[in-house]
Amino acid sequence: MTPIMRMLALGLGLASVAEGWHDETVKDHTHRKNYVVSEQSRLQLVEQDLELAANLNAYAEQLQKKISVLRRVAENWRRALDEAKGREEEYLSNPLHSFPLIRTLHEDWGPVERLMQQLVGQEQIAALELMREHLPGAEDVAEAMWGIFRIVHTHNLEPKDVAEGVLDGIQYRGRLSALDCQALGKFYFHVADYQTAIKWLTLSQDLMEEQPLEYYDELGATSSGITLLLSRCLVALDRFDEAKILLGGDKTFGDKAYHIVSHFQKHPPQQSINMENGNFTEKFNRLCSSMSRRKTDGSAAHSKPARLHCRYNATTTAFLRLAPLRMEELSLDPYIVLYHSVLSDEEMARLENMSTPLLHRARVFDSGIRKPKISPARTADEVQIPNPKLVAEDIQLVECIQKRITDLTGLMLTSMRRIQFLKYGFGGIYVPHHDFFSVHTPTSRLHGDRIATVIFYLNDVEHGGATAFPNLDLVVPTERGAVLFWHNMDGETYDLDYRTLHGACPVIVGTKMVMTRWIYEWDQMFVKSTYYPPRQKDYRQFN
Repeated sequence: MTPIMRMLALGLGLASVAEGWHDETVKDHTHRKNYVVSEQSRLQLVEQDLELAANLNAYAEQLQKKISVLRRVAENWRRALDEAKGREEEYLSNPLHSFPLIRTLHEDWGPVERLMQQLVGQEQIAALELMREHLPGAEDVAEAMWGIFRIVHTHNLEPKDVAEGVLDGIQYRGRLSALDCQALGKFYFHVADYQTAIKWLTLSQDLMEEQPLEYYDELGATSSGITLLLSRCLVALDRFDEAKILLGGDKTFGDKAYHIVSHFQKHPPQQSINMENGNFTEKFNRLCSSMSRRKTDGSAAHSKPARLHCRYNATTTAFLRLAPLRMEELSLDPYIVLYHSVLSDEEMARLENMSTPLLHRARVFDSGIRKPKISPARTADEVQIPNPKLVAEDIQLVECIQKRITDLTGLMLTSMRRIQFLKYGFGGIYVPHHDFFSVHTPTSRLHGDRIATVIFYLNDVEHGGATAFPNLDLVVPTERGAVLFWHNMDGETYDLDYRTLHGACPVIVGTKMVMTRWIYEWDQMFVKSTYYPPRQKDYRQFN
């Protein structure tokens, strides 16, 4: 390996950076802790961090004791030497001086040498080794990194603002360190977004001034290493002269700048992290950002034409005559409504308590596959309820909610009796998609396609997490206890309505809990049995 190649390998350290990041897909570990979604797991991280800090302090105290003893010994020896300085012959003519010197060099150096070689803090090191298996791994870091990426990308945020705690126009108390920014810079380098990588890496170098350089050296981060990666980004952007100037100004590289830039030109970087489902539609991003601004300034969450109304629904089923529900019309074509205060606080608390211990990574259906799979398209934890592990009272609550869905929609729920409970963490998103299959699957053969969708919002998300319909210019914020309902298929012709493309905006701060219930067309055989010829309108234009 040439000197330049050795320098690049040491300076960049990119192989370890991409560990766990080759794509967004996270391995299917059913019992894996999800530090992004689970509040309990994050609280455990705080406890582990405190324990690690206490362990490190204990280790430092052990080292300090050893250092203090060695310094006292050295000070005593130095005192005698300082006293003899300049008059050594006279000093050593005194037996009270020469005898201690001879004895010390023969007898005291042995114990001091053994003390220097003695390992200290072994108990703390052993405790650290035991904790390592319970600490977050590369996979967890990758998922957290994608969460930050989705927030930044969807809302078009500037790295400097994010590092200073400004997220989508709101100032938060948190800050990012030099090491955090360096990690994000390497991440953006791997997704081939070199312009943004430069911003993160430059921020990292600026923030390094907050700590002594030795601090970063010990943690494997150096300003020269960042300079090297910055220059590689510049070369990838064909900014060769800037890269040479940058490298030339660093004493580590000096006159090697020309050769390094030439090497980078001959070996351009390759995108090593899969960006599938990483880029969202411009309309979707705009709707998510506008939703955050409206919540911040207190204006209306969604604007409606004058012909849409808010009213009490007392007609869908006979039961609603006794207990009508507050309904807000959001769209008449396609039909989309929001019901308010459908669930009580007690019901939502019970749903959360029964579902949280059973959560695992969410799966979605993809075209051409027979079974759902884990996908970066939906970054949440899920469980289907009722679940065999639930007690009778919990199952009874779920069945009660099923009946309430019939009251809300007027549709039958004979098939697929389970409801999907979902929990999103920061950066959690469901990319724009349609709920209907439009392809044959085992489910669609048995039950037909998904004619309608019902979403229960179980909490108010502090920032982000709205449901956006890009083709309709409609965005709906989370509202604790509310239910969003829409038709995925035309109620008369059963044509697939591509206008119902929708997605879950990334959660910026907090967590988001929802329940989803899909309603299938064959269950409506005796409810909506009439079939009309297709109308002239072609819904596929919105696909």
